[in-house]
Amino acid sequence: MLNLHEIARLNAANQAHAAEPLFSCRRLNDAILLKHALRAQDRPYVHTHRATATKIVFPFSKSDLKLGGYALFVEQANLDAAFREAVGPNTPNESISRDLELLREIARLPSLDPYLLRDVTQGLGRQVADCYFDISSQDIRAVRSFLRRDMRALVDRAGGAVGLDIDLTADRLTHLMMEDPANPALAPLRHALRFGIDDFERSLKGWKGVLYYKWCYARLLQGFPAVATRMASMRLHRASQEDKVFIYGLVRRILQRLDENFASVKVHLVNYDTVFQSLIDQNDPLPFQTFLRGASQSFSEIGRAIGEISHACDFWNYRQGKDAGERIDVDIANELIGELAHSLDLSFDKATDRQASA
Repeated sequence: MLNLHEIARLNAANQAHAAEPLFSCRRLNDAILLKHALRAQDRPYVHTHRATATKIVFPFSKSDLKLGGYALFVEQANLDAAFREAVGPNTPNESISRDLELLREIARLPSLDPYLLRDVTQGLGRQVADCYFDISSQDIRAVRSFLRRDMRALVDRAGGAVGLDIDLTADRLTHLMMEDPANPALAPLRHALRFGIDDFERSLKGWKGVLYYKWCYARLLQGFPAVATRMASMRLHRASQEDKVFIYGLVRRILQRLDENFASVKVHLVNYDTVFQSLIDQNDPLPFQTFLRGASQSFSEIGRAIGEISHACDFWNYRQGKDAGERIDVDIANELIGELAHSLDLSFDKATDRQASA
């Protein structure tokens, strides 16, 4: 979910929020965007092969969200007309066109991950305030813990020679890097890594981004095996041998795709660990510096892979969590696995795949 309403509330006094909004239409910048798991009643109105769609909720009241709101899907057929009605007749056509372009790009994303959002806006040449890409407090705590561990390793490397309090210094550096990256107190670290001032702040965002995905990867790696096991061992009811071959074959393709996503993310994370360890062991900042400078270029690939894995796990747990031990009717299994395959862009044709399986 991307709660633009909450971002606007928290940044009421932030000049950058007012000067560099995510969207041009004022009402849209007070809305809530979310990736919505489609239900049967949604399908007639939404044109997408994915299991999720991007939903926009315009709150009826800014002061009381419990009153609900007017909602539309980016993927619905009459989006242009519905959006014009939602943002008001006096909204300039240029603003509407500009926002619709960005909304359609966001709809293509597997998640509303802040690093993917930043990548999309930069790709469109939009200058957007940093507050739109802040991560949640839970995510911040996770990134902070990973960053503190790395800071402690750096301080431990240098601390013996100058008598530093390793834990206290690591805590202070971590706090500054998370909260105040322009603080002059970070100059020794910047010099040690041989960064210029602007280059250091940009690279620090990439550093935190890598650690954010590292946490996402670890969290998914912990929960995915159980989902994969339940998916591969689901018991079918009223299924012919042909049905079983087809459904379990499609499950294998899904799990293979998710395994490939894990492997893709792991390559980037192992690269990070390698260059960071080189910094610690060999006191050579150049490989780490080079990695950080290019880190954000990999966020689109990493984010899409993480988004697909996360979606598959959430989708399966939502649809089958309560009934994981029950037999699944073959028609329901066909719909379930088919939707998940489509959401991962795994094209298939039932007739053709059944013949191939036979």
